[in-house]
Amino acid sequence: MKELIIDASTNLLYIGLINEKEADYITRIGKNDNAAYVVEMIKDLLEKNNLKIDDIETIIVGVGPGSYTGARVAVTVAKMLAYTKNIKLKTISSLNLLSTGYQNVLSAIDARRGYYFVGKFENGKTIMEDDYLSFDEIKNEKNLIVITPETIKVDLHLVSENSILNENIHELEPNYLRKTEAETNYDKKNDHKWYC
Repeated sequence: MKELIIDASTNLLYIGLINEKEADYITRIGKNDNAAYVVEMIKDLLEKNNLKIDDIETIIVGVGPGSYTGARVAVTVAKMLAYTKNIKLKTISSLNLLSTGYQNVLSAIDARRGYYFVGKFENGKTIMEDDYLSFDEIKNEKNLIVITPETIKVDLHLVSENSILNENIHELEPNYLRKTEAETNYDKKNDHKWYC
């Protein structure tokens, strides 16, 4: 089995590869510019392993939550490759993907303003669905790991085992869990502006 794994939900762009029993990956820490490097890094990882995109049987994408733009880019690239190359597409929570190297974890990504995207996982299996919680609600959890480039631990085989087949590529959307700041500001600005 040859599987390509893509996640851009944090400032760490993660591209992984399972080639039968072997696993490899490359990463890049970005400054809101990872979108420009996703395709190039996929190409680099495949070339490093003497593979082409046509050799890939499955693409697994982290669908968020996390960076709005990052999740959107990862999902779009995964959908495009899966559709044009007729490759199976699977999805997984980015919180799960980026913490599969921990046995029992409450994985959190900073959502700013004192809130976090949070999910609980045990050996890659979901114990608590992804949620949007304040730091006060999670700060006393003993297995809390705030995802940063330094704390990310990925077990690509667990990612593969716990990903879910997507039945309709065209309807796949990132998991945002909340409105973007732009949407919230727009709603506030346009509240009570309906005229008859």
